[in-house]
Amino acid sequence: MEHAFTARGRGARALSVLRGLMCCAALLVLSLSSHSRAQSSGLLIGAAPLLGSDAPAGGGWFGCVVQLHNTTDAQLEGVLELIAEVPWSSDEQRIVTQAPFAVAGKGRVSVQLPTHGFRSSTPALKVLAKDSKGETLASQELPEPRMPEPLLFDLTTPSKLTSGLRGRRVAVRGARLRGSYGPPMLALGSPQIERATGDPALPTRAAGYANATVVVARSEAVTRLTGPALNALGSWVLAGGALALHISRPEDLRSPVLQSLTGGAIKSAPPSAALKGKSEFIIPRENSSSPYGGRGFGSTLRMEVSPSDAVGGELVSFAGGNLRPSPWGASASYGLGEVHLLAFDTTEESHVTDNWVQLKLLDLVRHAWARQQAVVFPHALTDLDSSNSAEIRRVLDPNEGARWAIAVALLILLLYAVLAGPVNFYLATKRGRPLRALWHLPIWAGGTLLLIVGLGAVAKGVVGRARHVSLIEAGAGMPRAAITRYRGFFASSSEELVVRGSAHESVLDLFGENGPNSRVLVIDRDGVRLEKLRAKPWQTVVVREDSFVKLGGGVSLVPQGTDLVIVNRSAHDLRGAVVKLAGGDAFFFDRIKDGESVQATAGQKLPGVIGSRRYGGTAAASHEFNLPVFMKLIEESVKGGGSAWNAIETAASDDVDWWPDDVPALIAQIEGGEGRTSDSGLKLDSDRLLLRVVGYGGVP
Repeated sequence: MEHAFTARGRGARALSVLRGLMCCAALLVLSLSSHSRAQSSGLLIGAAPLLGSDAPAGGGWFGCVVQLHNTTDAQLEGVLELIAEVPWSSDEQRIVTQAPFAVAGKGRVSVQLPTHGFRSSTPALKVLAKDSKGETLASQELPEPRMPEPLLFDLTTPSKLTSGLRGRRVAVRGARLRGSYGPPMLALGSPQIERATGDPALPTRAAGYANATVVVARSEAVTRLTGPALNALGSWVLAGGALALHISRPEDLRSPVLQSLTGGAIKSAPPSAALKGKSEFIIPRENSSSPYGGRGFGSTLRMEVSPSDAVGGELVSFAGGNLRPSPWGASASYGLGEVHLLAFDTTEESHVTDNWVQLKLLDLVRHAWARQQAVVFPHALTDLDSSNSAEIRRVLDPNEGARWAIAVALLILLLYAVLAGPVNFYLATKRGRPLRALWHLPIWAGGTLLLIVGLGAVAKGVVGRARHVSLIEAGAGMPRAAITRYRGFFASSSEELVVRGSAHESVLDLFGENGPNSRVLVIDRDGVRLEKLRAKPWQTVVVREDSFVKLGGGVSLVPQGTDLVIVNRSAHDLRGAVVKLAGGDAFFFDRIKDGESVQATAGQKLPGVIGSRRYGGTAAASHEFNLPVFMKLIEESVKGGGSAWNAIETAASDDVDWWPDDVPALIAQIEGGEGRTSDSGLKLDSDRLLLRVVGYGGVP
């Protein structure tokens, strides 16, 4: 008996090995057939993430660059597809991005495709090049991105920072870190090189930089940028990014690009004594596990380090514009982001190998990561398949205003049960014909059915509708800002929608936990659009769009002694405004008219619990929104305004720093919304536009 079991086990193992070999053979055949198709088509394909193969990806947006090489003499054209999906899931967790391509004979082209990850897992990525008949000409699978971690993206290729910083850990924490039970490692990235031109492939949309914590570059690399590449980098900084520059040429100080980023003319200045002396750094313990549920660092060390003599003798600094001395040289705010002019050279071997310089860069990454908490929705970075979508959906769902119909329908059914039952049979019996009640039942049922159907038509409507709730996040005094739009679509019948981006640099997709929806994100010269988006009858589909918008002359927050002057130049009145002084009291205004200038202390003072500090968890240094304190005042000023702010707060991360200690912050609703009357062919019956302004800036 024992020998029989042994023989049977050997047979099972042999069968398992045989099946494994057959699977490997099948995969090899598929690989060879794909390679042979690519060779026969004459199209060679190469694809990689825009921020490098080691770049992390969460549930927000990132970009891939696809390089095509036509080895034939004839022009090849078709459609590129970038597929991002969770490997073990169904089509519910899948997004397809398409873009047309045309490659001349013996030519090369590069195409950038945006996509996004998923809250549950990093995505599996694959690129397909198809002809007009849908036949695959070439394909490539991309490496799986890393889990969300701090990323230092160096525009210099090849980067000299990798040797000293690779594998180093950073003392950061936050809700975006997932699956990390210790201090996260620093991810390093460099741009891909376009074979057709030899230039670095840089994002042409701000969303392409979404996963970068700090972008470091030589000044000449930035001053040479033009068109979409320059706009993308500038917009990303405006929305809260951090750009660190080494001034590689003296003439770059006169560049309009740098002067625009720093707020004025720049001049050289001697480095401060503090910069040349010992600096204190926060260092995570390598062997410490996280007490924050796998979302950050554990214990830390504080270390004092001085620059070497070689580095200390070559340190530089700068002044002018909005620049102020900083631990890294000189820094200036730009919108919600920062621009740092570094005191050291990130391309010089003697500098990048110095421990002090390396710790300074790690400290800059830590600082930039922490500053992202002050942004409610970091541009294109937050999860699209968020589980916190219920309140947003409720605000955008027209059915929420038709709850009365349910009560009326219930009363009709109860009345039907009484009239068609006891009353109907009583009257028939009284007339001596009890069976006649059975003939009357279909009449009662039909009438009740018509009443309920008519009630549903009146309550829900017979035509589709759209609703918007959006949040603009702006730096004080800035005429342009990032906007996160939630666009709800309600259809009375099953139909496919085409939803277009509001601007060329927009990115958009379904928001929240949705059922199967075979939508496609199409990229072309006109911008982005969602096609094949199926709206289910009587249900609301929500699309989130990350974009940028003009804000007139902006909203200025100018210090005046211990007070603050608010100047509204947004071209719209602000309703239900709450402003909080830096580390001080909060005040409420029912209305701040366009062009009006008011002092913050002239408003109605709110209780001192506004901006109470969070303790423990991932957000020990952040401040809560405390909406219940002023929700009633906002609702009295703007009906539905409090519910809109509640939806925004619920959709945001739980570690947002709503009211920073060091700068003032203002929230309000912009009267009149964006002024649109329709969206994707549907009537827009509600357009609620919220505004949040942070920092000092602007003119009185």
